[in-house]
Amino acid sequence: MQIEGGKIHSLTIGSTENNIRKSPDSNIGFKDFLNKAVYSVSDMEKKSDEMNMKFISGEVDNIHEVMIATQKADIAIQAFTEVKSKILDAYKEIMRIQI
Repeated sequence: MQIEGGKIHSLTIGSTENNIRKSPDSNIGFKDFLNKAVYSVSDMEKKSDEMNMKFISGEVDNIHEVMIATQKADIAIQAFTEVKSKILDAYKEIMRIQI
């Protein structure tokens, strides 16, 4: 998060939020939301792998870009794993409810 002149600018990871907001159908389903999130995390991981390979081969000289891409992918994977765990916990709790 970055603070400039009393305004707070949030730092977003990946492009999932942008893809969802640009969607022509504002009533996006939960399944579609999860699919987009999975693909976004996968894309970040692929980009990180590509940057690492380019750095190893000498095509990229800036280690900072490589490390940033790697950290973004790592954070996205951790966040998605946490969300998945919370979804499974909620599902299990719903299944325990007696009707």
